[in-house]
Amino acid sequence: MSRKRVTLITGKLAEPALRKVMSGFASTVEYDLIVMPVQVAALMTTRYIARKLPSDVSNKVVIPGGCKGKISEISKKTGHTVSRGPEDISGLPEYFGHKKKKVVYSKPRLKIIAEIVDVPFLTVQQILKKSKQYQKDGADWVDLGLSNDTPCPHLGETVRELKKLGMNVSVDTFNPKEMLVANRAGARMFLSVNSSNIAIAPKLKGRVVVIPDFGKGITSLYNNLKTLEKMGVDYVVDPILDPLPFGLVDSLTRYVAVRKKYPNASMMMGAGNLTELTAADNVGINAVITGMCTELDVEFMLTTEVVGWNSGSVAQISLARKIMEHSYKEKTLPKGYDDRLLVLKDRIKPSFNSKEIHAMGRKVRDHNYRIFVAEGFIHIFNCTQYIKTKSAEELFDKLNVDDPSHAYYLGKEVQKAQTALQLGKNYIQEHQLDWGYLSHKRQGS
Repeated sequence: MSRKRVTLITGKLAEPALRKVMSGFASTVEYDLIVMPVQVAALMTTRYIARKLPSDVSNKVVIPGGCKGKISEISKKTGHTVSRGPEDISGLPEYFGHKKKKVVYSKPRLKIIAEIVDVPFLTVQQILKKSKQYQKDGADWVDLGLSNDTPCPHLGETVRELKKLGMNVSVDTFNPKEMLVANRAGARMFLSVNSSNIAIAPKLKGRVVVIPDFGKGITSLYNNLKTLEKMGVDYVVDPILDPLPFGLVDSLTRYVAVRKKYPNASMMMGAGNLTELTAADNVGINAVITGMCTELDVEFMLTTEVVGWNSGSVAQISLARKIMEHSYKEKTLPKGYDDRLLVLKDRIKPSFNSKEIHAMGRKVRDHNYRIFVAEGFIHIFNCTQYIKTKSAEELFDKLNVDDPSHAYYLGKEVQKAQTALQLGKNYIQEHQLDWGYLSHKRQGS
């Protein structure tokens, strides 16, 4: 098997690290390295590279991913194919021979029910606005959360307006009268029934969500299921997920038991008791719950977005269900092919260590500042200074900067570097931090 041969373009600062990384796969890639007379490779443009590049380049050219401009300017000069490599050196092994295959996701089985809480206290227009956002984020159903002690005079109107927008509508209430109002307006799922209100079930079109009797456990759930089967009512089973640390593990065993006893039954899992009642970033919790739904073949997942830390749940679950179902189908772990659920952390660790950055600093001959984050510190240097600190504020006080535009630029970059330092994220000068699915939403993908 012949080795690939390429010409790599880089700057002075990155040369040692680039050679080190390339030595790791010398058996598969031969390369020529052209070091441009600039310090930071990513600041080069394609026009600059084309102007400085020798005319005798003899094979494919790979430029740093962060270089701006049209690659056609370089290909015209060399007569060879030109491509952008990864923006960070640590992505090179993947670029050469280990490139990700584009994953094509199947239509997910798990359906998302996004609940709007306190519907009696909202106007119809407020409900429609929230519903449209949930639908945009990936919700398959909109659930109207009603109140036990406050009537909702606009319930029927709300359901009808949502139906006009083509939305699937469910209602969350134990009140049989409210169920009937919503039913007549077009709602087709009803949360929830147990022995206290199960008599209403035959009068409803669509599905009812059946739960255990309050405080009576899984036996009461089985009894309610038998009653609905005798009535000939279509149902979805919700064994109820309890919060941490007050019964979560036991509630999971209920789900497993119901799935074994009713292998073909439609099931629901409500995420809110975990995401709303645990003050922790929700993206990881949603990924885990969605994975559990995939294992248990749960058809519906109910979620809310009430407290601040649980915002974005619908979008997160919409992405997580694709990833988890793909992993289950392909018998692979949910890693390595879609990083959009990595919001606060990054998959790839920074490329340089402190020793390598210090070596770069000694080679700098101009006054432009270079900024790196490595080994627990922010490093910033030019030809006259090298500063290493954990504090953006402390660092800025030490810089010799008078020009307002330069001060603005450095302040922005240094604050971004401190954010990366605190969260353990990758920082690349003049690039945005990667916020997972949030960054991809901004980019339209």
